[in-house]
Amino acid sequence: MDCRCPRELEETPDTWCHLAVLRLKAIRTAGKELSEEEEASLPGCPWAINHQLANYCFFKYAEEYAPDKPLADVEIAALNCISVETVKKTEKSALAKIKNTEEFTSLKKAIGDESIISDKASEEDYKIYR
Repeated sequence: MDCRCPRELEETPDTWCHLAVLRLKAIRTAGKELSEEEEASLPGCPWAINHQLANYCFFKYAEEYAPDKPLADVEIAALNCISVETVKKTEKSALAKIKNTEEFTSLKKAIGDESIISDKASEEDYKIYR
């Protein structure tokens, strides 16, 4: 099990995680899509996902149900109780932040005109390491 688990479980949960359910209920009853700051202040597990078979636990989902290929935006939105637009906006923001890092800038200078990011994803790009 992952050391980031707030319950400090040694194995993935075999029943619904009460902290994950608490977080998902708080998100659903908010009545609006929450900002990152608002969601961070909610009770429960920050790793909660909307996947009943994984007992609402991201770590169990990653271990037992994560697909071999990347998830579609719709699937990401459903797992995280957010809109597809938010997924797209978050991805765009994350890519902008990555491009502005010192490591990315120095890598870009080092390889010149060659593309740093391939347009075609390989299976290795999305492999989950444990």
